[in-house]
Amino acid sequence: MGQLTEEETEDLLAEPEIAVLAVVNDRGAPEGTPVWFEYRDKRIQIMVGANSHKARCARANPSVSVTLDTRQAPYRGICLRGTVTFAEPDSEQARRIARHYLGEEMGDAYIEATAAPLAEQVLLDINIDSSFSWDYTKGF
Repeated sequence: MGQLTEEETEDLLAEPEIAVLAVVNDRGAPEGTPVWFEYRDKRIQIMVGANSHKARCARANPSVSVTLDTRQAPYRGICLRGTVTFAEPDSEQARRIARHYLGEEMGDAYIEATAAPLAEQVLLDINIDSSFSWDYTKGF
């Protein structure tokens, strides 16, 4: 099986693909949730509710993984493992992420319809510790 080059990894992480954030729940089991994210400065950033299940799990155990794949054959993807730190959310980042996934008009409408006060949000800032990738366009 082929792997992604660094440039191909950067390109994939720039695409509007839904990722899966895996956290360790309160029973010690892995739990994955689809998320929107932004890749900035070699970090994954995910905005979530400050008291959400994802945020509570990451506070209890900051070791997480984020998996992103194309979901269409021939498959390409990457699994990133890292450590969460918490940061203050930024309303402009929320708008950028929504526009990235929905386009400008729908992204702005989504932000207007669903925006929670920033005080109710937190940014999961994931420092990538390790990763592995796959690229079936390069063979099996």
